[in-house]
Amino acid sequence: MIRVNLAPLVHAELGLRELVTLNLSNLTFEDLTLNYLKGSLHFTRVAQGILCEGHLNAEVQVECIRCLTLFSQPIVIELEDIVGLPGADLTPERPVRVTEDYWVDLAPLIYEYAWLEIPHNAVCSPHCKGICPDCGGNLNLGECVCEEGAALDPRWDALKTLLK
Repeated sequence: MIRVNLAPLVHAELGLRELVTLNLSNLTFEDLTLNYLKGSLHFTRVAQGILCEGHLNAEVQVECIRCLTLFSQPIVIELEDIVGLPGADLTPERPVRVTEDYWVDLAPLIYEYAWLEIPHNAVCSPHCKGICPDCGGNLNLGECVCEEGAALDPRWDALKTLLK
């Protein structure tokens, strides 16, 4: 949970702004872990609710598409969304709202925006050599010494039956 008290903005006049700074060491969701989350969020009272906008820096663990090893990838989360006022309906477009006691949990918003920033084709290094096509060994750890086709990964054995 990332709880922020928005009591000063709920009944404020339009245009009033507040700044909130986040500095979290670790944030874990069901299928995503942010190693850190740092940045500032501006909250502005608007007619539809409270506008939340800002830039957050984070780091996620991703798998290299070439060598399949996990590595830390920094990301920048560009957040801009409306937080509903107390009593507002929750919808897929507006997944958060201020509670009756004026707190809001920003975790659903940050989760959605973080997934948008994770690269689809992450590479651990521009010089990544990938894996050996025969044995599956990581070529970044040294030259492969397998004979072509000799030491296949045993997980591929089931595919040999298709050749017969």
